[in-house]
Amino acid sequence: MGEREYDELNSLTQSRNPDTSALAKVVGNLRDRLEALEKKQNEILDELHKLKHH
Repeated sequence: MGEREYDELNSLTQSRNPDTSALAKVVGNLRDRLEALEKKQNEILDELHKLKHH
């Protein structure tokens, strides 16, 4: 997600509509978890790459 999408998502969490706010929070949490998984995946791939070339 780009910076603009983050800003939109952040503003949606402040929505007066409780369903919209709750959904935006869920999406934000999923985004954060996905980013953490992607980081971990990259770390694992880097380690595998190092092991392959030793």
